[in-house]
Amino acid sequence: MSPSTGSRATPGRIASAAILAVVAIAFLVVGIIFCLEPAGSLPSWLGHETVWVGNQHLPSPTYHPLRAVGSLIAGVVFAVGSWFSLRYKAAVTTTKGTGAGVTSAQ
Repeated sequence: MSPSTGSRATPGRIASAAILAVVAIAFLVVGIIFCLEPAGSLPSWLGHETVWVGNQHLPSPTYHPLRAVGSLIAGVVFAVGSWFSLRYKAAVTTTKGTGAGVTSAQ
């Protein structure tokens, strides 16, 4: 293994960082949508549910804040993973001769 291994970004690292960044942005956008929109106006693909109460549909408030926080945390975790995949430098290991296989003359 050469000493420069891990010191620069390889195409695999760049690709994984890009994928992680796209996923992070998606989670952050969904988390922001959950925070800004009232529960009644969320689209159905975000898990919007209604409850039938007194002849009308009311938005279900049960998982709205939990999903917002979960999406934001997941976005931050993926963003950190993206950053870490580009900035991480592997420890350089050098193999020194241990004397194995060398016999001493007596």
